[in-house]
Amino acid sequence: MNPAQGIQFDLVVIGSGPGGYKAATGAARLGAAVALVERALDGGTCLNEGCVPSDALLHTASLIDDVRALAGKGLTGDLAGDFGAAARRKDAVVASMRAGVPHALKRLGIRQFRGVARFESGHQVRVDGVGPNGGKFVLRAPCVIIATGSRPRALAQCPFDGATVVSSREFYAALQRLPERILIVGGGAIGVETAYLASQFGARVTLVERAPRLLPDSRVTEDAADLLESRLERLGVEVRARTAPAACRVRDGHAHIVLDDGSEADYGLVLVAVGRAPSSAGLGLEAAGVATTPGGAIRTDAYLETDAKGIYAIGDVRAGPMTANAALYDAKVVVANALGGERVPANYSKVPFVVRSALEIASVGFSAEQAEQAGFAPQAARAGFLSSVKARARHGAEGFVDVIHDVETGQLLGGCVVGPHAGEQILLLGAACQSPRGLWLFKDLSYSHPSWSEEIENAIDPCAVALARTAENLFRPGIHARG
Repeated sequence: MNPAQGIQFDLVVIGSGPGGYKAATGAARLGAAVALVERALDGGTCLNEGCVPSDALLHTASLIDDVRALAGKGLTGDLAGDFGAAARRKDAVVASMRAGVPHALKRLGIRQFRGVARFESGHQVRVDGVGPNGGKFVLRAPCVIIATGSRPRALAQCPFDGATVVSSREFYAALQRLPERILIVGGGAIGVETAYLASQFGARVTLVERAPRLLPDSRVTEDAADLLESRLERLGVEVRARTAPAACRVRDGHAHIVLDDGSEADYGLVLVAVGRAPSSAGLGLEAAGVATTPGGAIRTDAYLETDAKGIYAIGDVRAGPMTANAALYDAKVVVANALGGERVPANYSKVPFVVRSALEIASVGFSAEQAEQAGFAPQAARAGFLSSVKARARHGAEGFVDVIHDVETGQLLGGCVVGPHAGEQILLLGAACQSPRGLWLFKDLSYSHPSWSEEIENAIDPCAVALARTAENLFRPGIHARG
């Protein structure tokens, strides 16, 4: 067939980040004929300048932290981080994973197009190829998934120059050397993670956040954020809340920053991490009948379908949470809705939110405040890691487990873990939220000892005993259980 006349598929996916990749592979496993369009590097933001490179660097930073804490307690000798070597290792990890993407797609029969996608109509996408094998193609499909992700949001007071004032893109994809002094603007997930790793590699870090606390727009509770701030400060990070840049002047590789409290200082690097903006421009959405919000996010219904039938949006480009976890969840929802014959509404309370910094923090389901707004009588059952055998032995006693449940019925509503491996532990809380057994799932299980997860049972034991004596229904399902 002449490519200009159109190549027919069951599904076209635009964007190969975690959401787009998982949607394409999930559809292919169902037997669909799938086309995947990517204009830049395979894997999108997550693989190239987000989750993967940050996780590689954070792992090294946490090892440095642990070894320093155990100096004189079984370990001897001085330890210093080598950011350049860590960055080279990070680059090798990213390159290796990126190289595997085309092979994985080919094994599943997914046809990959390298180029810029633009809608010509609701179910017709033109691809202007880039690179040595470029060309022009027209792709036709009854279902199209837009998964084009997002880009770092700029700050007028500190405009990016790509060298001294940078976004997370430059920091995690290209930076090979840390200067002596770094300013991080923004106390969200990117800000607190980068502040931690940079400090462990020897940089003097100042972190400013306009809001009264760190992680202000996340599902992280205030006491968890306060605990993180306290530990960052003990590690040498200067945290300044209710503060933002007022002016920035770059000269001779240094940035002179004036803050809105009147103080000023010079920094070798400024990371601006004040959020992300959806990458929806240039897609020809008007031709497809796809509407966006004033901020550029694609509008979707509860099933992630846009105003145009058969066209879906997932991940950072749609209006909703901007995390890789949410994008991966979106992919499963949208494949079920587009190809699986189901109608599955998106429910982001099921999706864990995880931050890896001086303390790892993870949450899922409702916070106590959200549960109260929903009409429940929430109670937090807490176990601190100070009494945990595993935590004390592993130098990880700073933190806790909160299990949010309804005090009258025991219905499980959500939870939060602060401490080592929180991102792994949160899976058990998420599973219980979706279980017909709810809170009682934790009593059904047998735990290894010592372990991190046994603290979840220790947290709920007192309230479980009280409920067993008073509650009429001991087996209320978790709030997010289906059926």
